[in-house]
Amino acid sequence: MRKLALCVALVTFAACGPSVSGDDDDDDGVDARVDAPIDGSGIDGEELDFSKVYAHSGQNLYRLDTVTLLPVLIGPFGLGTTSITDIAVDKDDRMLGITLDDIYTIDVTTGTATLLIALPETAPNLSSLSFVPIDLDNPDGAERLVAADSEGDVLEIDQITGVTSVLGNYGVTAAGAMQIRSSGDIVAIAGFGIYATVTVGEPFSNPDYLAQINPISWAATLIGGGTPHDKIFGLGYWRNTLYGFIDRGNNLGSIVALDVNTGVASPVNMGTIQWFGAGVTTDAPVID
Repeated sequence: MRKLALCVALVTFAACGPSVSGDDDDDDGVDARVDAPIDGSGIDGEELDFSKVYAHSGQNLYRLDTVTLLPVLIGPFGLGTTSITDIAVDKDDRMLGITLDDIYTIDVTTGTATLLIALPETAPNLSSLSFVPIDLDNPDGAERLVAADSEGDVLEIDQITGVTSVLGNYGVTAAGAMQIRSSGDIVAIAGFGIYATVTVGEPFSNPDYLAQINPISWAATLIGGGTPHDKIFGLGYWRNTLYGFIDRGNNLGSIVALDVNTGVASPVNMGTIQWFGAGVTTDAPVID
């Protein structure tokens, strides 16, 4: 999810970052093949393991090939200069995307975005959009759409009205009692848990931490001493690997693998896409 200039005052189900009306994607380091249908047929149909880890710039949708570790261009959202700030994918591969004002359905085979609902004018500035299984032990159970904001609140978004309701809060650190705030994204996988990228103290003033999120209170437990990155705007997970998608500015971005035990970020891919957000199906495979 991308931070918006308005965000100092986050939930993706919205986004938080420098206000950008558009972005220029360079295809260097990108597998520019046309993406295959989600059922595995077509060009990518020969792959034994079709990853459903998706990431995006403001205007284009990509899929991460977890074998080559390259982003595969799917297609443009088709919203002109309006940017998608984060996405979420449910267990049935239904993708939603959010802008500052609206929520869209997104075709995972073409990237085309179609207006679903307009957010109420009173909606908070959202980021960290994700579908979350209500029962993390049941991949076939009901899910809710959630987001988090710069105050550390976690909210559920009504998919019919766009109205938000507070579920809980990330809480404060044990030492110094500083507020834990959303800085990038949330990922929730049945059988794996809920993780988020967060910041401590003043919004966006420090590097991001990886945190594990309590599914009942929504309190965040920081993992390790923090990453060296401060714009991990997207999270995805596939077969024992948690991926972070980073906006490095100036048409540059990178993908890292995040250790869920230490929070350490290891480089996976450096490229020329400024990542705004990411998402993955909630029933992603947990083991190899």
